[in-house]
Amino acid sequence: MKILLMQPNYGWFGKRTWQLHPYSLALLYACLKKDHDVMLFDPNLDNLTEQDVISFLMQVKPKVIGVSSVSTEYVNVNRYLAALIKKHLPDSIIIQGGVIPSVIPEIAVKDENVDFWIVGEGEDRFPRLLSEITKVKPDYASIDGLAYREEGKVIINPPVGFVQDLDAVPFADYGNLNLLTYGNQRLKFAAGLLPRQFPFAVTITSRGCPYRCIFCAASTVSGKKIRYRSAKNILEEIDLLYKAGIREVVFLDDHFLGDRKRAIEIMQGLIDRKYPLTWKCVNLYIHSIDEEIIRLMKESNSYQVTLSIESGCQSVLDEIIKKPMRLNKVPGILHMIKSFGLEVLANFVIGFPGETWEQIRETFRFAEQLEADLINFHIATPMPKTELMEICIREKYLPDNIIESEETAAGYGKGLIATSEFTPFELQVLRAFEWDRINFSSQKRREIIARMEGITLPELENWRKETRRKCGVNIL
Repeated sequence: MKILLMQPNYGWFGKRTWQLHPYSLALLYACLKKDHDVMLFDPNLDNLTEQDVISFLMQVKPKVIGVSSVSTEYVNVNRYLAALIKKHLPDSIIIQGGVIPSVIPEIAVKDENVDFWIVGEGEDRFPRLLSEITKVKPDYASIDGLAYREEGKVIINPPVGFVQDLDAVPFADYGNLNLLTYGNQRLKFAAGLLPRQFPFAVTITSRGCPYRCIFCAASTVSGKKIRYRSAKNILEEIDLLYKAGIREVVFLDDHFLGDRKRAIEIMQGLIDRKYPLTWKCVNLYIHSIDEEIIRLMKESNSYQVTLSIESGCQSVLDEIIKKPMRLNKVPGILHMIKSFGLEVLANFVIGFPGETWEQIRETFRFAEQLEADLINFHIATPMPKTELMEICIREKYLPDNIIESEETAAGYGKGLIATSEFTPFELQVLRAFEWDRINFSSQKRREIIARMEGITLPELENWRKETRRKCGVNIL
């Protein structure tokens, strides 16, 4: 069978999108290439039209098409792509994987154009499914984490466990796609992802999350226990990336520092290699950071720290968000990070059920006092399979059909939750104007943020203006 692995053009229907490496597809390609005729296809990279996609599909005519999904925000885009495929290749077998079937399988299986859904990690399940498809009497019931139809009825086999030996998973392989093309994308308005050096690559060194923040579905997708790749394995991948021309690595982990010994081994390995290679991680747990860690980060050519603090009110963190964070330690840690010359991004979220208007204002006051180069404020967005969603549904804080609505996850700048303390509109106005006031208080700060966001000063001023006028919703 000829197999095509692809993702939609996420920009269809006017949705926000970035031309970032299709890392999960590259992992799957690496797992399949030895035993199958596999090709990668990414309409998102070059903003391909529907006709472009149709022309490619009719030229290649794959038998099996694996379609990735990176967020529940793109439910309708993924459905549209599946319909497009079936219309022009009615005999093709469509397999959907990624976030949508893993987080909302009951919604995913409503798509009549999809034949199979991979629920959970696909490195093992996808090859097993391909093996069964070729049999005269396939046994789909033997594959956990698989949804399929049998005699017109949808059957969902719950996933059992996760990949335990991450070192056994091959390195991401972009096959017929050009790694350096992705690595030279000049991302804008994405400070946490924008590299200091080009070309860059992304990778993930750990999976799972032990915390129970009410707005996050990470533990649903990748489990409550953190699983780590070894330092040796990661450094081997970095060696290969460097030889391929990569000059920065962005780690997409939430828990890069979760295993302190491993993190130190990675950083020391980078120091010993003396590569002219920079690196950063998109999120670091602040209480894993101390002077030794920051010194090693600096010496190993890291230059930026992103911290998700979430709230400036301790009672909100403890009683509502349920994130283990001690606010009294945050200013000192940030001061120490800045003393080593690293950039600091800080993330906050407002608008949780049970949060008062005064507690929301307290978050802005706390954030304003921090030594951060850029502060992002988000509005709490209820995502499927999170405690936040359960609370909002139970207490009727949301519009109907929110999961399948185009409104959900609209950049985390659109308010959806309404309580007796605030309305969505109030949150949007407050967030937009406080973001503007706190971040752009001086010419120096404006210059730093423009550089971090990959934009010019005129673009920054237009961004500020559009954010104020549209209250931060759908401006990019």
